[in-house]
Amino acid sequence: MKYSSFIFSFFLSGILSAQTIPVVQQSNDELLRTLQLTGKIDAAQSLTSRPFFYNKSVSADDLLNLIDSSASLKLLGKSYLNNQIQFNILPASITTKFNSHHPYGWNDAGMIMAKGIQTMVSAGVYAKIGPLSIRLQPEYYYAANPNYATTAEYGSNSGKALSKAYLGQSSVRLNLGPVSVGVSSENLWWGPGQFSSLMMSNNAPGFKHITFNSTRPLKTLIGSFEWQLIAGKLDEDTSAAFENFYMKPLLPKNDSRYINGIVLTYQPSFMPHFFVGLTRTEHLYQTDQKLKTGFINKYLPVFEASSPVANANSSSIPSDGAFSFFTRWILPKHQAEFYAEFGYNDFKQNLRDIAVNPSHSAAYILGAKKIIVQKNNQLIDIAAEITQMAQSASSVLRNSGNWYEHGGVTQGLSYQNQNLGAGSGFGNNVQTLQVKKIHGFNMIGVKMQRIQQDPKGFKGPSNLLAMRPIQWNDIALGFLGQHRFNKLLINGEMQLVHSKNYGWEQGNAFNVFVQCKASYFF
Repeated sequence: MKYSSFIFSFFLSGILSAQTIPVVQQSNDELLRTLQLTGKIDAAQSLTSRPFFYNKSVSADDLLNLIDSSASLKLLGKSYLNNQIQFNILPASITTKFNSHHPYGWNDAGMIMAKGIQTMVSAGVYAKIGPLSIRLQPEYYYAANPNYATTAEYGSNSGKALSKAYLGQSSVRLNLGPVSVGVSSENLWWGPGQFSSLMMSNNAPGFKHITFNSTRPLKTLIGSFEWQLIAGKLDEDTSAAFENFYMKPLLPKNDSRYINGIVLTYQPSFMPHFFVGLTRTEHLYQTDQKLKTGFINKYLPVFEASSPVANANSSSIPSDGAFSFFTRWILPKHQAEFYAEFGYNDFKQNLRDIAVNPSHSAAYILGAKKIIVQKNNQLIDIAAEITQMAQSASSVLRNSGNWYEHGGVTQGLSYQNQNLGAGSGFGNNVQTLQVKKIHGFNMIGVKMQRIQQDPKGFKGPSNLLAMRPIQWNDIALGFLGQHRFNKLLINGEMQLVHSKNYGWEQGNAFNVFVQCKASYFF
């Protein structure tokens, strides 16, 4: 009897935890983090593997109510048989982005690095029948893509408007208890970062993948575990510029790529609210994948140890791998958090390699967030983050390439020419400070950023052994805002960007970046 009751509760909990918050909705993603630090949702969830799954204690409507109980926002839909059958119309949204002088802005899914105006439109429906969930939320993009100022080392122009449609935040899943398996094109975010992630973020469009993941922490005697294992397909548009080639055209091998990746997070039972985890990806051309033998070696290479011989031997089957480990520490009493992520895009040959040259091919993210609760349910949200992706000084003797590039796969860790991880730019360092005042869905704020554009890069895309004599740095001052008008939610950002030595040439440029999104709840 006890066993059958356990099976029923396991099955029912899966039924009630199928819907997700898309990573592409950045403002909602930030509010989710704020709700956790203020104690309104469970701090036992790491939020290091997203999209976030609703569960039986926090439904989609519950989350909207937690943000602002006076808003009375709900997803339009019907449910039957105690929520075992459910249909919802998802909010429709339109996002517009504008750059006055040159490409700028990231973490915007299918939007490209371009001057001028571009727009994304998205709408969708959600259905759940028992443990089966279906989410259809395609995205359509249009970019005017006018010519902009280029230099010998940066940028290229096609002068052609671009339009594309993607499956967007769509998925078909079978959800049983704390486990979900299915096919998806949703954006992923791995790691603890707020503004950047080394491995997976919403900088590029979501790519089609098979996923096996947890939907909530899986508790054991030694602690809780969360994970996601994916296998997918990556491709590109060779008619457009590549983010990891200084926004210039690239003619890589004309072949789709297979990607296998995993994120695993552990919360020790003796240290609540403290998380440690790792991510790993392996990707290679599909024609090269066919040469591999054995199921694990061919389809799940993230579970194979990196061979020092194969890693150093360019005659072996070419593939690219990256690895990171991270930690996130939540302090509920202080309504604050600290986090870090450190990774390599080139596996070490041995322990001596790690000891002698630990910074070779390394990148890291450090960050913190603090919430100050004020009267009338108003909050002050202070966030800071450092992202370091430039090559180390040792690259002069041992060139590792920048993050998201390597010798095995010319396109690097990218999809549709955009980096899957940190989107600030190729080999860039970024320092971010953001302060917001929040009252329910309404928000005003300011953001300051400094972007060092590939400060350790070699001169020119050909990577000749000559360091650039001129450094290109961006200083950006941004203003943020969000306001709810009944069922319409509007948020926007404007940044004034001063580019010193734009394109690594003497002289400065000024760019106005504007992004605005309107979402309507039916």
